[in-house]
This record gives sequence, structure tokens and C-alpha cells, in this order.
Amino acid sequence: MKLCLYSNTIEKRVPGNADLYIESFMKKIQWKLKELGARSEVKINTIEFERTVRNTTHSGENKIEALKILREGFVRIEKNGSNRIQIFWEVKLDILLFLSIMVGLIIGLIVGFIDSGIVLSIITGLLFSIMVYFIGYSVIKIKIDRIVETSV
Repeated sequence: MKLCLYSNTIEKRVPGNADLYIESFMKKIQWKLKELGARSEVKINTIEFERTVRNTTHSGENKIEALKILREGFVRIEKNGSNRIQIFWEVKLDILLFLSIMVGLIIGLIVGFIDSGIVLSIITGLLFSIMVYFIGYSVIKIKIDRIVETSV
């Protein structure tokens, strides 16, 4: 498992014309990514997507936008023979890693100020960092897997 990357692959048998299926799949993926608020770009058999943080006015949306952890990645679909396709997707997790380290650091500092124990502060900070990372990893995994599976 790479810390800054989530990837997965599925292989599927396609009834009928694989080229038509691939075209339909690409359109469905783009539509689902657009629903999610991601900007997507098609390059041959790959859809690259990116969800940028928008700077809005004083509505408070900036705080929520910055915490969206599914930011960028790609979905690739390839033909394997006449009636089989392979779908590969990858999502970058660098913002999740950064946010989990920041949460752990803040919680560790708070515990350090309350308890004055450096060891307890470090252990608590590390535990919260790991916990936040794996919760975020699960959320991203569920979201992107659901997008691909509902498009298949």
C-alpha cells in the first residue's frame, strides 16, 4: 500500500461491441465526476480528473472546500481481447496525508498543553494522525469504487 496513492483494477467481460461499451463507460464516468464537482479531461482511453478548491466570497464555503480529500486521479479503460475490458483507476492521497498529519499535530499539542506529558502528547498525536488517515482512505476508496462500479 502506497501512502499517497489508492489504485484498483477490475476486469470485465463485455457482451457485444467493446468499443461501444468503452465509449458509454467513459461518458458515465465523466457525468459522475461532474456531479462530484470534478473537472475531467479525456485523453485517448483515460479520464483524468481534478477537483480544485474554489475561492468564494465570505460564505464559509472555503473552509468546507479545503477539506474535500478526493482531489485528483484518473480512470483508464483498455480492451483485452475481443470481449474483455480492464478498468484501472488511481487517486492521489497527498492532501489526505497532509490533513491527517495536521490533525495529529494539533491534537498532540492540545494534549501536551493539557497534560504536560510529552510522551503522551506524541503518542496521542500519532494515533489521531493514523486514525484520520485510515478513515479518509476508506471514504475515498468507497467513493471512487462506487463511481466506477455504478458506471460499469
